[in-house]
Amino acid sequence: MTSEHASIIHINVTDFAAAVAVAKQPSLSDVAFAIAREGSSRRVVITASRRAFAEGIRPGMSVNNAVRLLPSLVLVSPDAPSCAKADAAIAEIAQQYSPTIQCDRGGHLYLDVEGTTRLFGPPVDCAMRIRNEMYDRLGLEPAIAVASNKLVSKIGTRAIRPCGIAQIREGDEASFLSVQDVSLLPGVGPSIKRLLTATGIRDIGQLAVLDDTQILAFLGKRGLALRNAARGLDASSLDTKALHQRKIFRRVDFTEPVCDLDAFRSAVIAASEDAGLELRKEKLGCSEVHVSLSWSDGMSSEASRKTKNQWILDEELMHASWSASFQAMNRRVRILAFTLFLGALSPAWKESDLFIPEGPSRQERLQAAIDANRIRFGPAILTHAAAVFHV
Repeated sequence: MTSEHASIIHINVTDFAAAVAVAKQPSLSDVAFAIAREGSSRRVVITASRRAFAEGIRPGMSVNNAVRLLPSLVLVSPDAPSCAKADAAIAEIAQQYSPTIQCDRGGHLYLDVEGTTRLFGPPVDCAMRIRNEMYDRLGLEPAIAVASNKLVSKIGTRAIRPCGIAQIREGDEASFLSVQDVSLLPGVGPSIKRLLTATGIRDIGQLAVLDDTQILAFLGKRGLALRNAARGLDASSLDTKALHQRKIFRRVDFTEPVCDLDAFRSAVIAASEDAGLELRKEKLGCSEVHVSLSWSDGMSSEASRKTKNQWILDEELMHASWSASFQAMNRRVRILAFTLFLGALSPAWKESDLFIPEGPSRQERLQAAIDANRIRFGPAILTHAAAVFHV
């Protein structure tokens, strides 16, 4: 295989929300600021500007701690509409160079330019054109990497961030990855990083050389996927369906039509838990919950709830799902089935650890512990007591 097969381009606008804020308001370019929600008693930093990051401000840090560390820190509210427009504009630019695009939103996008080299030249030339157009049109300066698969291209953009262009040629994956910090590997969060560091593993190459017996003893079965990723193995193809068009859904069919409120509520909770687990495993958040009820007389009813922020945790999803369900229960007829859809998906504002996600709040840490057990032993191992009612 030749270097032309390294045709996957990953675009990564580092600290996307902060980058969009600077593009919209250039006076912020030399200001230490952080993106944080308004009004929450437990506000956390969603994104830190480059200047704030250099001063020690990190995503997930509580706003109170951040301000104590840097009293001059400027707090900026999330601007979801501007971020959505920037995402759409990035996709529009990329579509000029390839029809095969995976838009993950949040400033992340993959495209495969293997079939367009006669029009636009080698993949690295396409990457340079995309970078220049993004800067000229949008004021965004991305990190862009060209590689043979999605995984290596993603690590490539992480290695050169906050901006620049990298090319990892076909056959050079192992040598490139071997010297990179292990924290650049997707799935290595704070907990796994501490564990690897304690055993002397600091570079991706040190993880890649472990055999099956070593990695199983060290990290268990999920460690095999992490070790294979360290070797640059990734057979996944681009998901060309736009992320905002995807939906996560769960359907509950009752063994007998129900009219009991507690039985119905338990179904809503069970569906929310299962859908929420899938959402977090894919490191996504949702901004829309939609429910559909099928009635025993053949009719149906629907209702939705939306938020300007993200719903990620089970408690948030249960509350939104039940609120929509209660609105949809506008008839005095027995219910045959309940379907829950999680829509308006986008990357979670805080990327979690592959094995032991850590959150800044007690609720997030509890959710992470529940998820770890449900992934390991099966979804039914831990569930809300009310969810057992309809089983």
